Amino acid sequence: MMKLGSAKVLGMAALVGALLTAGCGDDGMGKETATAPTTEPTTSTGTATGTDSETSTDTPTTSDTEGGASMCNPKIQDCPEGQKCVAYDSMAMNYWDANKCVEEPMNGGAVGDPCNINMGESVFSGLDNCSKGTICLNFDFATGQGGTCTAYCGESNVCGDGELCLESANEGVLPVCLKSCDPLLQDCEDMQGCYGDASFGGFICFTPDPGDNPGDDNSPCEYTNACLAGFSCQAAETVEGCMGAMGCCTPFCSVSGGDADCAPSEDCVPFFADPPPGTDDVGVCVIPA
Repeated sequence: MMKLGSAKVLGMAALVGALLTAGCGDDGMGKETATAPTTEPTTSTGTATGTDSETSTDTPTTSDTEGGASMCNPKIQDCPEGQKCVAYDSMAMNYWDANKCVEEPMNGGAVGDPCNINMGESVFSGLDNCSKGTICLNFDFATGQGGTCTAYCGESNVCGDGELCLESANEGVLPVCLKSCDPLLQDCEDMQGCYGDASFGGFICFTPDPGDNPGDDNSPCEYTNACLAGFSCQAAETVEGCMGAMGCCTPFCSVSGGDADCAPSEDCVPFFADPPPGTDDVGVCVIPA
């Protein structure tokens, strides 16, 4: 399942933990582990660089909550008055893994407004200058700058036109509305890639973060967004030449176009076993089962 986060700064222990989690089928924003395809392949995601952006909104700087279990539900925003429910990293693993209540910023940004992260210990601190019911995403993972205020799905999982609700992203911690896209066209904004996962039945735009890896064909990966635009993170045993990693990046491909973009031992396999409307031709290069 989809997990979004950052590939940067992950030590070996964190990497192994992330991979084991994703391998069990977890999904989320920030970090993602590769899962071997059965009837369909799966993907993972990392971070990319964005552009700095200034806003006039204030950013909260403190939180009284402790790490660990989630304290609130971001879809219904059930925190006390003056606070908002946010996703954050409670385990220092470089991805959003829990929810907590933080002070709501004064004059917080609305959906679509530019935003920045008050990093604290990491860009996954949960502290930003977006209004209640939104979260700052698609920022530069190195600086926490240049993001966009993004809506949580809400209790009914309804998003705007051209968006998908990632209800189960990061094990339900990050249920956000993100722009849908076509991985064959890679029609997202600059500095974003188009990534997919069976957990929400479609493809969404998110900032890549390959960390110290190149993020292209055969590059090691552990998150959905750990590959650059045009590539998908798949389990190591399904990617030709993937050695010493839990997963590797492999190209998206056109099912109708054949295997020309794939390695000799790989086929262009449909990304979804039961493709949602409009995704029939989207495939990924993997070693067939």
